[in-house]
Amino acid sequence: MKLTAILRIKNQMLTIDECLTKLSELADEIIVLDNGSTDGTLDAYKKYPKVKKILHTVGFDEGRDKIMLLSEAKKSGADWIIWTDGDEIFEKHMTRKVMEGYMDSKYNRIVFRMCNFWLSKERCRYDHEYYLYTLHPQRSMWRNMESAYFKNLVIHNGDIQGVPGRPYLSPYRLKHYGYVYKDKILEKMKTYISADKDKGRDYKATIDPELNFKSFRYYEFDNEFLNYLYINLYKYILNFLWIVERLRLKLKQ
Repeated sequence: MKLTAILRIKNQMLTIDECLTKLSELADEIIVLDNGSTDGTLDAYKKYPKVKKILHTVGFDEGRDKIMLLSEAKKSGADWIIWTDGDEIFEKHMTRKVMEGYMDSKYNRIVFRMCNFWLSKERCRYDHEYYLYTLHPQRSMWRNMESAYFKNLVIHNGDIQGVPGRPYLSPYRLKHYGYVYKDKILEKMKTYISADKDKGRDYKATIDPELNFKSFRYYEFDNEFLNYLYINLYKYILNFLWIVERLRLKLKQ
């Protein structure tokens, strides 16, 4: 089966090689939308033969960009589509064989959790909004079907919509490096604040580097079997916490 990966990228020179190297192991084709990179990211795409198409836009508009990417992926003849960002990398034990198992399954959608590494590639945040953010799956791969769509919202337009059936929650995770570099954090938050100015959202907890975080290593074992046990245990602990948190939030309403 053909798996097409779609990415919306701007100035990700610090992570783009790790991202595209791993994604090239998993996908048959990669479609990139570059939102005005000026740091050399544009040249990096040329090193990866699986990057088959590069779209270009100017100005921040997540909905517009995701809709463009999805339209291209639907036309590519893909059986499945996967969405990630340029600062998100699958952990090392995720393989093409695992992806093929998902594509051959009865499910129409597979979802993945992320861990948000904070100011290093060894420490992951769980405080404040990052707690629920870590529990809730953030990324998906899905069957290429006409009903699938992204919301046309400039910001906070969320995950793929219109894919029927209950998704399968994968134990394999994405390393999110969007908060590893302090300058990138501040740059990202300025963009978000500008795009989200009418919503009144408080980003202080996001940009304050002195708040608490916990140390977290992505995989403790090089042995694949031991690692599989580890990530599945991690998955079900987080599933339990996610159920508890949803009940707590519902009771507060």
